Amino acid sequence: MTAPRRRMTPASGLAAWLAAMACAAPALAQTGTSGPASEARTTVEAQSARMQQARNQAASCAVCHGPDGRAPADSPVPGLAGRAQADLVEMMLDYKNGKRPGTVMPQIAKGYSDTEIIAIASWFADQK
Repeated sequence: MTAPRRRMTPASGLAAWLAAMACAAPALAQTGTSGPASEARTTVEAQSARMQQARNQAASCAVCHGPDGRAPADSPVPGLAGRAQADLVEMMLDYKNGKRPGTVMPQIAKGYSDTEIIAIASWFADQK
């Protein structure tokens, strides 16, 4: 059985582009200081700092979505851990832009920049 195909919308195209850029950002973040080893170390350190910040921002989601995005089995709120980054980005942007209804999530999403949404979605996607 194959999964139903999702219709591409301008918002989903934007979400896919943002997700692709988030994945490419570490490779594009070169410092240009003193050689390849220094650049690699700085890039790894910068990426680690960004992931730490995303983890800290994602911690506030634990109130509803469970620790590290793992909601309890009987929870009506979905878990976020291990979900595809592009899907999480698309959902958050839809909440943020008023395209997806919700009680609390539209207001929460408006509090994050697009870059923060990408980073948080990446962090949740890495939680297996």
